[in-house]
Amino acid sequence: MTSIKRYVPQSVKTAFRQTRSRVNLLKDFYADYKKFSKYSASISKKGKERLESYIIKEYHAIEKGLALRTPRPGFGVLRITFLLDALDVYQEKYGTDDSVKTTIASLHEYLSFNSQYSSPDFNILKERIQKKLNGFSGDYSNFGGTKTIRKDSLHLDFDFEKFVKSRYSVRDFTDEPVDTKTILDAIDTARFTPSACNRQAWRVTVIEARNKAAKLNMLEIQNGNAGFREHINALIVITGKISSFYDYERYQVYIDAGMFAMTLLLALHAKGLGTCCLNMSVTAQGADEFNRRMNLDGDSVPIMYIAVGNLKDEFKVAKSQRKDLSEIVTVI
Repeated sequence: MTSIKRYVPQSVKTAFRQTRSRVNLLKDFYADYKKFSKYSASISKKGKERLESYIIKEYHAIEKGLALRTPRPGFGVLRITFLLDALDVYQEKYGTDDSVKTTIASLHEYLSFNSQYSSPDFNILKERIQKKLNGFSGDYSNFGGTKTIRKDSLHLDFDFEKFVKSRYSVRDFTDEPVDTKTILDAIDTARFTPSACNRQAWRVTVIEARNKAAKLNMLEIQNGNAGFREHINALIVITGKISSFYDYERYQVYIDAGMFAMTLLLALHAKGLGTCCLNMSVTAQGADEFNRRMNLDGDSVPIMYIAVGNLKDEFKVAKSQRKDLSEIVTVI
């Protein structure tokens, strides 16, 4: 076979590779289409996660409306009507959890804001909201709605530029096990990453240093850890849930979870830990294998790994020259 390839013109080889790439793209696009069609909230709101993501999206619309400089009196009548329908179903099936409490708090502030407003449609909605609120005796005001922030409370008195520029991708750690509590504290900080309509569709698995078998099982399907795999102390696996998104948001799971991953990297850096991002952009077949090894449900997608370790007193990193500002910015 090798001897035959020697006589095949380069132009034919190139055309073959290009055709093969196009076929593979089509196969993966179709697999993505099937997966999104099956699990997206656009197709069905059945199941706790899909229904909850809808409720979060809609109560957050109330919060955003109330946070405007000049909220419009009586806004969102139809959306809130549908939200109440979904809330009734959700509460009956799954009880009163934080999402329900947050919705109730948002509706309470919505009624307070509109206390002097009246219209035929709004008055019907107002009566229904009040009836719903009457079924709750607790004070959930800390869960949802709006709050006032003072500029001088924003902790802006530190050198963020210096902090960000001091983070590197590290591939040489000490052998000292990373304290899992430190990682969990960093994840707790990363929870405050913004997301589309506050849906927070990221999920995190922490594989501790002691669990070498599980760590190697996941690292062997990622092609960017050769040469330092055995030195990775803890491994963080970040995934996203496509059931939180709609047909017009088919890439949003990667955007939101990617933002979460960046916040987590900075949080780990602030804890004094070394990290290295490990790309998990894979084919549809690779994603299926990832889900099988992680034992995840079908609507989960891989986002990335983060290799974590304790820093040595001195270590080498890639220089990773950055593009000039003028190459990436256009001011119009």
